[in-house]
Amino acid sequence: MKINLAMLIRLLMLILLLWGCEAEETGIKPNPDILNNTEPLINVRIINTLEEIKVKFHGSWSIENSTKSFSRNDGIIVTQVEGYVVFTDKNGENITSDEFIVLKPETKRTELEIAGVPYGVGWWWEGKENRKYEGIVSFYPTPSGKPEVIISLPMEEYLKGVVPYEIGGDSPLEALKAQAVAARSEAVIALKSDMYRGPNHDLTSDVECQVFSGNNRRTQYSDEAVRATRGIILTNDGKPINAYYASNCGGHSELIENVWPDRPRPESYKHTHIDSDVQNEMDLISENGVTEWIKSKPEVYCNPENGINLPEWSQKNFRWERKFKINELSEMLNPEQNLGAFIGIKPLKRGVSGRIIKAEILFEKDTITTKTELELRQLFKPSLRSSCFIVEKENNEVIIKGAGWGHGVGMCQSGAVSMAHTNSTFQEILEHYYTNAVLNIIY
Repeated sequence: MKINLAMLIRLLMLILLLWGCEAEETGIKPNPDILNNTEPLINVRIINTLEEIKVKFHGSWSIENSTKSFSRNDGIIVTQVEGYVVFTDKNGENITSDEFIVLKPETKRTELEIAGVPYGVGWWWEGKENRKYEGIVSFYPTPSGKPEVIISLPMEEYLKGVVPYEIGGDSPLEALKAQAVAARSEAVIALKSDMYRGPNHDLTSDVECQVFSGNNRRTQYSDEAVRATRGIILTNDGKPINAYYASNCGGHSELIENVWPDRPRPESYKHTHIDSDVQNEMDLISENGVTEWIKSKPEVYCNPENGINLPEWSQKNFRWERKFKINELSEMLNPEQNLGAFIGIKPLKRGVSGRIIKAEILFEKDTITTKTELELRQLFKPSLRSSCFIVEKENNEVIIKGAGWGHGVGMCQSGAVSMAHTNSTFQEILEHYYTNAVLNIIY
């Protein structure tokens, strides 16, 4: 059967009509103006802290503007010498550039492996691991003398390297979908606001942005979650929102202005609530209220004792405890040793989730004042899981008892997993954590 132009136009109109009907049925409407209905290319900075970078090839790669190519049996070492990026292959041959060098895969699903990629820098889970990446890989010289590594790939492929690291690739599918939408929303607003942009990159790859770690932990389900939510983001008044999320809220979310007072406050972040369908008024601002809260086991989604098989990374963070000797805290919190012995921590302001926003660290001779929840957490080595904590003393020992892991703004990833286990859809999960936000398809 021959198909003429009129028939082809009618067929395309039918496809568009069916697509629109499906979007209406799910409550997800198109909003093509945000990114001109186009999937963007993302440039992600992977490394800029290593003097020597070891690279191994899986599949065939070529250097742009060069006849040089590499195969899966080749490895190279990347360094920077006097403003030049230097590639040294296994035969000791060098290729140099005073601008940048670009590696391109010659086939799809071709991977490049980088040894010892740092992650969690400055946090208690800090470490290094070998990671595999797809996409175009660029190496730039920097003023610090440490080459900068940039991965360039389409948004949806980028998300496949974010979702399993942020929430776990073995999480239930609806939780993975919710994470995909949140991560896509974060990436879109970051692109439009330039909040993480540098000379060569749009986003970074560690905790200051979103964790993008390539292919190591991708699963069939995490890839499917990205595919099934393609182009979907969260908006307020037709504009993308920062869809923040954290590992475990401890049972109650936090107001955005208490964590990031200088960031936008869309409608979705004007409300906080207990992590449950049953909403109870909680007084977590007072010391008595937060003490009772931390020592309790409330009926909330992110409580690992609520009958849901939450993953191990979640079970340890709903309620936690750290013990210190007084002299240990004196040295840790007062590294110059000029304030005398540690006496205690005095909360000056708590947020609605019980997180300490402002505090005084009391010593024999003087005090230190912290003005953000993150600043307080990072005084400790390693950093505290959250600033929702109380301090108790027993003889010469200080016991810190806390709730949750992270800032508590937006989606509780532990709660999302729990909701998915109880048959909530990704739309219901997102509605629970981002009140009044709307789902839109942007490409």
